[in-house]
Amino acid sequence: MPSPTVDTFKDVRYLCVAVTILFAYGIMLLFLDQFLFFTPYFTFYVPPSEALNFSLDLILAILTSIVLTVSVRQINLQRGSGGATRAGALGIVAAIIAGACPCYYLIPVLAVAGTVGGALGALGILLNAFQVPIKFAATLILIFAVYKLNSSGVCKISLPLEITKQSE
Repeated sequence: MPSPTVDTFKDVRYLCVAVTILFAYGIMLLFLDQFLFFTPYFTFYVPPSEALNFSLDLILAILTSIVLTVSVRQINLQRGSGGATRAGALGIVAAIIAGACPCYYLIPVLAVAGTVGGALGALGILLNAFQVPIKFAATLILIFAVYKLNSSGVCKISLPLEITKQSE
């Protein structure tokens, strides 16, 4: 039984989209978690105590690229057939929400903390303290999204009857 995910990545266009999303999102996560530094010179450093956080960043980047790419393909296929694009759109929303860890809002939250006070600063610290469980939950959401996209059947390429008879 063909997999919509595998079928998606057989097309070079979608493979390029996935690789682009993977690198862009991965670099963003690694930069925001301070594993990757661009100034004063390019540095990559993972402290041993942050190995789990680093692994979760990589997993989130990979799963987000898969979900977004397969969802875009699913939307494109459904548009061509006139069907609803609900499942593909839900996959994109799940990838964005799951991948956008709330702990990254710490900098903008602290920027406005002068007007609101210490409550927002405490919220940012709390979200940063629970960064690993939040990322783990986001990973589970993305795994579920990949499963649902894989079982949706929209992206499956059905083989013509002639090819199926020849292979038997």
